[in-house]
Amino acid sequence: MISNSRFQHVLVAACALSVVACAGKRKVDDSGIVQSGTVEQATVESVATVTKVDRDSRKVTVKTADGHTATIHAGPEVRNLDQIDPGDQVRMVYYESVAFDVKVPGAATPGVSIAEGADRTPEGDKPGAMGARMVTITATIEAIGRDPDSVTLRGPEGGLRKIMVRKPEHLENVEVGDLVELIYTQAVAVVVEETN
Repeated sequence: MISNSRFQHVLVAACALSVVACAGKRKVDDSGIVQSGTVEQATVESVATVTKVDRDSRKVTVKTADGHTATIHAGPEVRNLDQIDPGDQVRMVYYESVAFDVKVPGAATPGVSIAEGADRTPEGDKPGAMGARMVTITATIEAIGRDPDSVTLRGPEGGLRKIMVRKPEHLENVEVGDLVELIYTQAVAVVVEETN
């Protein structure tokens, strides 16, 4: 017969082995990601018609479908202003999102990074431009709460912040000590289109 003390040791060892076995089954991809998702995303599109172009002052007047008018000063960075004519359509698309990746310890480093880029149409084409900015903040999960679902994050500078989790499935496969990369993306594209 096993003594009570020996039984407790066996029980503790069995529990430890089951925790290790569960940890071994944790889903992790090649880049160390255990969970990904999008918290919010939105795309807004707006179209206006060019009603007047003053090339000397570089002012373009546009009218939206609901009748609002606006005069825009086209700065020197706007090339091909001579390609804009009354009746052309100015289309603007704005995109914004907040996404996340949860990574195992060692797959990322706490910190902040910013990536930006912009481009515009070649000489001689209708004017257009696009730009994007992505800010990534990497923080460490210090605590996971339930009822309500939450995570407490330690930011790159050491501060703690508790964040409510809207979708409980976002906490699946996530553990204290994991790193969260919060990715905030903004992108805008503006093009002038000739109407037929």
